[in-house]
Amino acid sequence: MQLVVTGATGFIASRLIGQALSKGYQVIALARDPDRVTWRKSSRLQIEKWSIGDPLPAVTQADAVFHLAAYIPADFSDPRQAARCFEVNTNGALRFAMDAASQGVKRFVFFGSGQVYTPASESASETSAAFPVHRASYYLASKLSAEICLLAFGTANTMPVTVLRLASVYGPGMHGSGMIPTFIRTLGSGRPVAIRDGGRYRVDLVYVDDVISLALAAVEKEQAGIFNAGSGQACRSLEAAEIIADALGADPDLVNVEGARSDETMMGFAALNVAKAVDQLGYIPRSFRQGIEAWKAETGFSDFQSASSQE
Repeated sequence: MQLVVTGATGFIASRLIGQALSKGYQVIALARDPDRVTWRKSSRLQIEKWSIGDPLPAVTQADAVFHLAAYIPADFSDPRQAARCFEVNTNGALRFAMDAASQGVKRFVFFGSGQVYTPASESASETSAAFPVHRASYYLASKLSAEICLLAFGTANTMPVTVLRLASVYGPGMHGSGMIPTFIRTLGSGRPVAIRDGGRYRVDLVYVDDVISLALAAVEKEQAGIFNAGSGQACRSLEAAEIIADALGADPDLVNVEGARSDETMMGFAALNVAKAVDQLGYIPRSFRQGIEAWKAETGFSDFQSASSQE
């Protein structure tokens, strides 16, 4: 099987390339800076310089493309970033799909966001309302618009399109910012970590290898449509910090909770309902504790500080 991966220097894409190569697949990695692609020592890996909007290199008859490259604005709240988001993330993705289809690529896999759903207390399924006006609206709207355009194009041009709506992805190779790396870095150095708002912030945390297994399964099982790619569980910030402290062998007293803990007002994001992926793709995601233990076993958490962010 031959796969094409865009955004090849990013966290998820780089991990995807490694997993695909380990399964014996041929991979064409497309990146703005080919010198930053970490996977080099394989006769089955071809690296090409490419950015969204550039002519697509020869990928004739590839079995599937995995589109991860995207424009992520530095300031999600700046409306001046909206035009760039839509130009790259929506129009660029559609042009890429058109170019891929013209070369005979058989399938298209788009990596979207599970944060496009309207906030709700219950878990979000693929048919739940999507209306991202509460956070990162310009970026998320451009990703949601890309889904609509790609699915429409795929249907009209008989190129099956799979959309994966990702929860918050963590694991080996992730960048050094955000809640999880901060907890690991702080608790690992023996310093206390402050959990704000009573630890009520919650988010679906999904291990990177689970996302990749789902993406590959969608191609291998030839399944199109929208699939949630999460753990199926919402993890509160306090619980995440406690699990990380335990994995590190850190003093649990280093986890300090600030703010009221009695108010049950939802903060953050609901879990993603992954029943469809389980039923149709055999998806078996890890719990957050299992993911943290897998990460620790592989790298000892030594990798995330130097990893590059997704393009």
